[in-house]
Order: sequence, then structure tokens, then C-alpha cells
Amino acid sequence: MGLKKTDKEEYAKMLYLDVNQKLTIKEIAQRATVRPNTVSGWIKKGGWEKLRKSLMVTRQKMITDLYDQLEWLNNDIKTRDIKVADAKEANTIAVITSSIKRLETETSIAEIFEVGTSFLDFIKPMDFDLYKKLIPVFDIFINSKLK
Repeated sequence: MGLKKTDKEEYAKMLYLDVNQKLTIKEIAQRATVRPNTVSGWIKKGGWEKLRKSLMVTRQKMITDLYDQLEWLNNDIKTRDIKVADAKEANTIAVITSSIKRLETETSIAEIFEVGTSFLDFIKPMDFDLYKKLIPVFDIFINSKLK
């Protein structure tokens, strides 16, 4: 059974956003089993170019920024006479800590993809034939995770 169009689009998006592989639109289309002009349309419609640039911000940078925000909020609370967070601040603290926990513990499809492509990049110079054989298997694996 083939992938649904939305799954193909999501996979093409992951391939496009993988700045390490630097795949062409044609290569992305082949791997996602769509036409190159379909991929081009998705890029424009979805604003993937802007998203690709924003991915330069790493997960660790986001976590560090959240810890900085939490520290700033807690330091601000300490300077007041009443050293307790109000309802809005308590909610902000809860949201920040929840975001930190999610970023530190969840494995996203993007991370699975990143590890897989790193592995493929590792194999490529050692055994190019194996690399070529693993690409379709990797594509099937990623597509299975999208369901």
C-alpha cells in the first residue's frame, strides 16, 4: 500500500529540511515518490525555506533559552517582598518546565531521521554499495514512522 499524499509531503519536508544531505528537489521527489514540481509547490505553499533557516537553532539552544527564561523569572520573583509567583507567573513556570521536559525526553521523527542520515553518511565512504542498498530501506522505515 502506498503512502498517502500527506505522508509523502511530510517525508519530502523532512528530506528538504535535512541540511546535511543537501538533496536536490529532484532527489527529494524521487525518494518521496512524487513529481519535482509537486515538491516545489509544497516548498512554496508551506514556507519550508523559512523553516529550513529556523532549524539552525538547535534543540540544546532552545533548552538553554528556556532555562534562561526560568532563571530570569525566578530571579525577578526573589527581588520582591512577596517571594511567591502569582498565578500568571506560576502558569508560565509550568509551561516552561513542561517544554524543557518534552525537549529533553521526547524523540521526534526529525531526530530519528537525523540519526538515520548520520548513520548513512557514516556508511557511505566505507561501503557505497551498502549505502545505496540501505537508502530504500531507510525510506521505508521513515515512512512507517509517519503512519
